[in-house]
Amino acid sequence: MQKARKFWILVLLVCLCTVYVPGIESQAGDVSGEQTSANSGLEDENPQRLEEVTGMDENGNIFEVDETEGEVSEPEVAALSDEPSVKIVNFGTKGNAVTEYTEYSTGAAGYTNGAYGADAAYLGTKDGKVQFMLSGVVGEVREEDVQVVDFSSAASVSCYKAEGGRLLHYITQDMTAAEHATSLDNGGAPSYLQGGVTYYSYDGHYFYTDYGTMLEDYKNRTRSSSVNPGNPYYNYFQYLPFRSRTSYSGTELNSLISGKAGSSSKLSGTGDCFAENQNTYGVNALIMVGIAANESGWGTSSICMNKNNLFGLNAVDSSPGTSAGTYASAEECIRQFADGWMSRGYLNPGDWRYKGGFLGNKAGGVNVSYASDPYWGEKAANLLWRLDQNGGGRDANVYTIGIKGTLSTDHISVNVRSGSSESSDILYRTGSHSGYAVLVQDPAPDNSYYRIQSDAVLKSGRSAVNTGTGKYDYDQMYAYITTKYVTIVHQGGPISVPESKTLQSIRISQAPARTEYTSGESFDAAGMGVTAVWSDGTESDVTVETAYSTDALQAGTGSITVSYTYEGITMTAEQSVTVQEQPQSPENTQLSENTQSSENTQSSENTQPSENMQPSDDTLPANEGETGAQPSDLMQAPGIRSGSPQVSGGETSQQQAEPPTENKDGEPQFQSVTDGGKTTEQDGAAQASPESKTEQNDTVQPDAGNKPGSQKVSSAADGTGRDTKAPKTGDENNLLLWSVLLVISSSRMISFFQKKASTSLH
Repeated sequence: MQKARKFWILVLLVCLCTVYVPGIESQAGDVSGEQTSANSGLEDENPQRLEEVTGMDENGNIFEVDETEGEVSEPEVAALSDEPSVKIVNFGTKGNAVTEYTEYSTGAAGYTNGAYGADAAYLGTKDGKVQFMLSGVVGEVREEDVQVVDFSSAASVSCYKAEGGRLLHYITQDMTAAEHATSLDNGGAPSYLQGGVTYYSYDGHYFYTDYGTMLEDYKNRTRSSSVNPGNPYYNYFQYLPFRSRTSYSGTELNSLISGKAGSSSKLSGTGDCFAENQNTYGVNALIMVGIAANESGWGTSSICMNKNNLFGLNAVDSSPGTSAGTYASAEECIRQFADGWMSRGYLNPGDWRYKGGFLGNKAGGVNVSYASDPYWGEKAANLLWRLDQNGGGRDANVYTIGIKGTLSTDHISVNVRSGSSESSDILYRTGSHSGYAVLVQDPAPDNSYYRIQSDAVLKSGRSAVNTGTGKYDYDQMYAYITTKYVTIVHQGGPISVPESKTLQSIRISQAPARTEYTSGESFDAAGMGVTAVWSDGTESDVTVETAYSTDALQAGTGSITVSYTYEGITMTAEQSVTVQEQPQSPENTQLSENTQSSENTQSSENTQPSENMQPSDDTLPANEGETGAQPSDLMQAPGIRSGSPQVSGGETSQQQAEPPTENKDGEPQFQSVTDGGKTTEQDGAAQASPESKTEQNDTVQPDAGNKPGSQKVSSAADGTGRDTKAPKTGDENNLLLWSVLLVISSSRMISFFQKKASTSLH
């Protein structure tokens, strides 16, 4: 009987260890690094957009549009015909509201607003889901969220026309209304489009004169029946990467803005600020002006006038003394938009919102995650065309633009490398979004690779992505992408790369805040500034890329060596410190000579540790329960300690994503990113899909989806992307105590039932 009791106790202990304890570790891991957004991620950055519906014309005028339900009434008896009717999807049945959908090929979550783009191409219905194409994306939406009607029942549908040498896009915002609320300039009309002809397209790249023929091509995943099957059209400003530069000075931008905005506008006089932030953070000033004009109604919206919020940003502002969504000045809003929202956010491949660094549409680009308006990117481009035309057309068609994935069903993620060979380091990946634009610096390939402007901020020497800053160097931040998956759609002039400069020396330009230590402590670089001196006579701040030892300091140490490496050359500088002896703890002093043993004191040979004895601090492992402790041989950059939020430019402390690393399948892993008051997760590794294509060298599997939280991502303290256990929380002892009590109780219960059974037998 005693053996049986021990057996059941052992079984119970095994169950506790295998079921309860692993659950505790998982919970701790979630708390330490796997935070998810409080929001779904499918909300406009500008909450004001949902309060009123606006339209736009090709001259850049923005106006309010009456809100309607927009449900199409069809005849009770359909016309007799042997031909199947051509169908169209109506998203404009709910008024000014967001409708969520799923991208068909990738499973990525998306969203649109039917009040800004009502009609979409109908591709079929399956399992209660309506398949459609709208603004470049092929998706699935619940039947109850849309209306499928005959093409002939719609009073108007979106279309394109070549007028006066320009390609105009007429957008239907209400299918029950005959007129188009919005008309957008897409640039010069290509030669294959004739005046006086109506063309249909829901990607803006391939055009059809017959609506039914277009649907058949879409269903067959081809564009062979379009009028331009081998020559897709791309709106230049809609696909111009943000990492470009306008030719207009700050003064000239002021003049262009004043031509559309009055003197009372918050945009008035901001040209110099836009230009300065372009040069600091690498975000095209003219593109920023176009976005601001679209979001703020040329600087006159209530949120702009009352909160200095030019971009309608719904974020916690880091300016001292101001509230959420409010900025100390229009200039501060511009700076934060360029730095935090764009350079370190939408243009950062490690950020979950990154779908390509260009305006784009719902298939790829900033528009995917920035706005529910499916034509938000095209509207900003429309304003850029107007501004540039007023300035003499100096910016149009200057750069060479390449496109990865010219079909909406192309979903290949391509490696972006540091050099023009497969052996070069992978800096980041494009992601699987179709219509992904790159700024090609030189259209002449180098070893079958294009040299492109990097979307990501890179470290000196272009060795890796730099997530510690939003500052951008146009001349030094370039990368390479294979020509195999890139199609040149706009031919501009080449961009020369400056001659390579060499590192001459470094110096500590500002001492750290702390220089006095006690032995056993580690060097703290907070407040330290390090400057690099280059062969061309220039200097630059390289503080975030320097390294130093995190070994425990020894008494008498007089300096710390700080190093910085650029293209294989390492320079060092010394920072003076003072390290004192560790004061002796009173707990460690020896017993007094007068201490005597009592009669009940056991001999040393028989002395046993007390059951309640706890280990002293001196016996704990050095790194137990601490995230700041590092291995002795680790070299660390100041201000980039694992698990510590970063502060940059006086903005809210935010955790930045680590550079991408590869898991065993070669897929990128990123840490979670917090930006602009929103905590989210990076998309993570891609999953296969029905449309997936896999290449051995420069591609990975299509992304599984871009909705935050769609993929668990490691948040390892060492930045490797490998799973790490969370530090102990102190709850393990309590759990062990409860487990012991549970075992004892269970043992007694087993004994009770055994005795009961024995009594019954007798």
